[in-house]
Amino acid sequence: MTAEIVFNLLLGLGIILYLLKAQQLPQSDNANDVLGAGGFPVILGILGLLVLVLITIRVFKEKNKVSIPMFDLHTLEGRMLLTNVFLLGGYVGVLDFLGFAVSTALYLFAAAASIGYRKWLLLTVFSTATAAVMTFVFGALFFVPLPRGVGFLRELSYLVY
Repeated sequence: MTAEIVFNLLLGLGIILYLLKAQQLPQSDNANDVLGAGGFPVILGILGLLVLVLITIRVFKEKNKVSIPMFDLHTLEGRMLLTNVFLLGGYVGVLDFLGFAVSTALYLFAAAASIGYRKWLLLTVFSTATAAVMTFVFGALFFVPLPRGVGFLRELSYLVY
């Protein structure tokens, strides 16, 4: 129960900070716009706080311990989650060195393999094709500046996007 209360307090603090930022948005010059730019975010923040209060009251009433296997490192799901968090961190870390296409293909392969997918040929085709399509769509079609990598990988990326 303590973890749920701490989480709810942190989430409530985040929503309050969100509401404070929403109050700083400019007012509208349009007479028909009664809410202004911050109106919708303020409404969402207030609704979020109300729902959070109701959830917190329910936690106090039930006094049950909630067990989420995904966050327990003694379970397989917990170890998979931790592994994928480290894989994601590694992906972000090598993105500038290997470039978007290579890093994404390696990450997709490693992430799927870490959760137990074992059809290696299909996994290789999937990760390579997905990385290639994403690189083409975002790099060549939408002109999003993707990390190119260093050395040979940088020169190769200029041929694609």
